[in-house]
Amino acid sequence: MQREKIAIVALVIIIVGALSVYLINLYYPEVFENIFEGEKPIYTIETGDLVDVHYIGRFASNNTIFDSSYADPENKTGGSPAQIFMTLNISAIPPSDYSTYSNIVGEDFVEGFIEGLVGLKTNQVATIGPVPPEKAYGVKLQVGDIIDLSSFGQGEEIIVKVIDIQENQSLPPELEEFKDIYGFSNITTLYVLREETHYIGEHIDLYMEDLYNTPLWDNATVVTKTNETLLWTYTTPDENKTENLTWVDSDKDIGYTIIYPENTTKITSINETAFNLLYAPVINDTIHYYDNDNPYGLEYIVDNFSTNKIITYLNDSSSPQNRTYREFNRTKTILRNKTQPITSSFPLEYMELFLQFLRQSDSSIKYSLGPLADETVYFELEIVEVYRPN
Repeated sequence: MQREKIAIVALVIIIVGALSVYLINLYYPEVFENIFEGEKPIYTIETGDLVDVHYIGRFASNNTIFDSSYADPENKTGGSPAQIFMTLNISAIPPSDYSTYSNIVGEDFVEGFIEGLVGLKTNQVATIGPVPPEKAYGVKLQVGDIIDLSSFGQGEEIIVKVIDIQENQSLPPELEEFKDIYGFSNITTLYVLREETHYIGEHIDLYMEDLYNTPLWDNATVVTKTNETLLWTYTTPDENKTENLTWVDSDKDIGYTIIYPENTTKITSINETAFNLLYAPVINDTIHYYDNDNPYGLEYIVDNFSTNKIITYLNDSSSPQNRTYREFNRTKTILRNKTQPITSSFPLEYMELFLQFLRQSDSSIKYSLGPLADETVYFELEIVEVYRPN
């Protein structure tokens, strides 16, 4: 009898134990992971690490939440941790196994967030901040601010200055075609930027304005005068390069561009104020024509000549009797003195995206027009996991 009692007790212990193991494995699998795999390593975050981190972003001025990785930030539940690649080099690429990680927090590069993670540990709860605007979401762009774009200029110095901010302005007509692409509003704020690097005596290449942006003559055009909005230049063609030119006739105000065949243009005469061109393609050459109605261009085949005209037909596979003909001028006069604008106006929506791109490409640029510009913030953090690639 005693043996039977012992057997029953043993059986109950086994059943309870098995049930406990089942329930623990069902609801707390990490217990077994720790038993059989050992505790996960505790890392102190360093540059180059990959970090899973939950965060709550708050305004320092009033403690209001503006962003969070939690679905319910008040109770710190739900959502997915941000996957952060620990680097201030915004062009760095994470290891291939961690391609979803970046140093972008939400939709922006937040330098202070990355810096604040350094030295924290796996499972640590911490707060970083206050983070000033220049290390958070940027400093709001104002009149007089200078933007140095030289890092994008392939060795050329490019500096622009904000000379005016015009509120409640109609969208410029030349930007209508981009309205749907960038979400431009009909009534917007325009930011007027001036090119700051021009000076009297500066040599500017006169470009043929083709896709390769090849200079027609090196150092042939010199700046003679500047003011707040305009630049005056004077061009002296290279006397050794007056024939076999490739010319592009473009008028941005009217909105057309004509690309003549390569090496078929020459200068026929030149005086103090102008030089005259002759376009002389051969039969079956192609002239490319672009305008606002034909942004992808039309091809015209040279069919014949008159004294002053090039006679062409549209290359659209029509039969000879149904061809669409067009005449182009054979000659053109180019003034040696020219005036060109050195300012451009950009809508708020474009400038906001442009500045965001700049900050994510060059960490020295701090300007912003985003909703969080000029805000000092802080972040509540929970370090979920730290990975250290080999």
